[in-house]
Formats: sequence, C-alpha cells, structure tokens
Amino acid sequence: MLSFILKNLESFPAASFTETELVGISRSSFNTLTKQKCLSRLKYDALKEPYYLSDDEKFIKKRNGRYFAYSAESADVDPVEVKESDLKRYQLSFPTFFEKVRLANNIEGKFQEIKDGYFYIGYKVFDSFRVGFVFAPKIKDGKLVEFTGLKELCKDDKVLVVFTPFTKIENIELNYTLSKCMITTASLASSLNAKTYKLPVNDLFKEFTENQITELTAKQKKDYETHGYKCYDKMHIPGTFPRSKSNDIVINGHASTLPDEAFLLFLELLVGLKKNKGGWITKYIEAGKYQTISRLRTPLKGSLLQKDAKAFIESGGSKQYRISTHPDFVTYDKKALLKHPDSTVRALAKKLRKVITPPSESIPYFSNHFYKPTPT
Repeated sequence: MLSFILKNLESFPAASFTETELVGISRSSFNTLTKQKCLSRLKYDALKEPYYLSDDEKFIKKRNGRYFAYSAESADVDPVEVKESDLKRYQLSFPTFFEKVRLANNIEGKFQEIKDGYFYIGYKVFDSFRVGFVFAPKIKDGKLVEFTGLKELCKDDKVLVVFTPFTKIENIELNYTLSKCMITTASLASSLNAKTYKLPVNDLFKEFTENQITELTAKQKKDYETHGYKCYDKMHIPGTFPRSKSNDIVINGHASTLPDEAFLLFLELLVGLKKNKGGWITKYIEAGKYQTISRLRTPLKGSLLQKDAKAFIESGGSKQYRISTHPDFVTYDKKALLKHPDSTVRALAKKLRKVITPPSESIPYFSNHFYKPTPT
C-alpha cells in the first residue's frame, strides 16, 4: 500500500485516497496505517463540498440512509449510488510517517519542511562525517539546481541522501554531477521496509565510503565531544609476528607491520588509551631517539582514513602523546600478545583488559598463517 501511496504522491504531493481504494489494496495495511496515524482522515463534508467521480464534478445527496452522486452540470444525468467508504478520504501524514522512519533507523535531528516543499528527515553520524536525509515529494524540471541547493542548505551534512517517492532517478549525467556534490538519490518506495520502516542506511551512500563505517553510539559521540579525539580509524593488534622484529597490525581492514621499537611505543600508547581518560600519556624520549614517534607514524600513514599520522598519534605538548581515536576502535588479542617473545610486550599486555573481540571488518591473513581471534 505504501508503494501505491508514494507513487501517487510523486504526481501530486497533496494526493488523497478513498477508503474504498485503500481497503481494496490491503485492508490489513489500511488498518495498520490508520491505527499508527500515518494515514489521517481528511475533514470532508460530502453533503456540502463537491465530489468528483471520473473527473466529473458531482454533489452528494443522502436519501433513505444511502448516498447518491448527482451531476453538477445536468439534471438529466442519472444519479450514481456511492458507498460511505467512497466519501472518506485519507492522506499520508508526513510528520507521523517520517517519525516512524526516524525511530526505526535512529535518525537524529528535527523533522522539518524546508525549501520547495522538500522535507528534512534528519541525520545520522558515522565516524568522521554526518549523513543527512531529505524527502523530495515532487521533482521539478530544475532538479539539478534544486538538489545542489539542498547541499548549501544542509551545510552540516557531508553526504545527502535525497529520497524521491517512487521513481529512481536514472539520468547518468545528473547522478554523476550530484555524486561530485556528495549527493545521492534513492526511491523511498523501493528502499523502505513497509512493515518495519527500516532503511538499508549504509547501502544508500556506500559510493562515498572506501572502508566499513561505524555509526557512533551516544556514549561514543559524547566521548568525542569531551576528549576531542581527532580520528575515527579502527585498528586491531592480533599479536602475531611474521618474522623477527616485525609485528602484525590491521588498520581500517588493511594489513601492515610495525618494527619492534614502534610496536612497543604503540602498545604503551594503547594502554594509556584504554586506561586514561582521553588516552594521554607522558612519554620522555631519550636523547638521540627523537625519531621514535616518527618511526611509529610513518608505517601507519598510508592506511589511515585521513592519511594524517600526526593526528592519529597526537602530540599534546609537554611530552604528552596519545592514540587519537576512540578506545572502542582499537582492539587486540591479549592471549596472543602474552605469548610474544619480547618480555616488554608481555608486560604491557598484562595491563590490558582480558579479551577484546576484533573489529567487524574482515581480518586479512598474515604472512604464512591466518589470524584466528581468541574465543571469548
């Protein structure tokens, strides 16, 4: 039923529907949508207002408890009996309907009508960027100008997903131009699960993301605000070492290695990240070893989301350093680290909590063996 309603909205955003035609599609869906107040009944006095039948204007008279439609143009035309359900009209309530969509998909912000009859549904925060969602009931001829104008209006949203009611925009040139503006379009009818109101959110804007992204929890958002972490990179330490003086790491799903000296420094920073509020540690660099931090940053740079190793291994002055991503985003295999041949690695591993599961992205294999996470 929602597909039928959305398809008609595309032609006429203020479209209304009789109870007869909606029940004819699905009585259960009609009952559900009216109970949820997604369908609201229009105030319509059939005995006072015009009634249209096959595009002809009629007026309604009630005789012996039955309703008849009379021609407004000629008294010679026989009246047509109509059901009471033909006189009850319903309309999709955008605020109520989209509140269901917002709740089902944890969309934040305020639902509001913006320019040109478009509606801002809200936004979601994913790692380092915000995605805004807009509903465009009717696409006019100047749709390119309208869409790019939306990006100017929704300045806090790095990516905009613009939903059309039913028809997917297939214009290759238009979609290419919109893509350069970080705007993507989708059909709401084909994207939305009509029963759960769920949307395939990540799939809607995957063209703009190279790596798997994570929706921040409320606590993680607060931590970013409180502690000012600069990055959203994800890292896993499997505790394996393919050869002497080389240690495996996974950054944003990419396998890499760190030499022993850099690996020890990273573990020291990791302990600080997990145990100290904000993750800062005081690190005194011995004379003649001022390149230690640089040797840690260099192997990491190519796999970082922003390619900014100085932001990831952040210096706060006064010999203060930290891993500048959320503690939840750095995981490790403590059991494997405790078997490391380096006693300093083992000592640092003892300071870490027992077992942290690896990140959700696929773990690549390392050298001559596959990584197997420690069972919880």
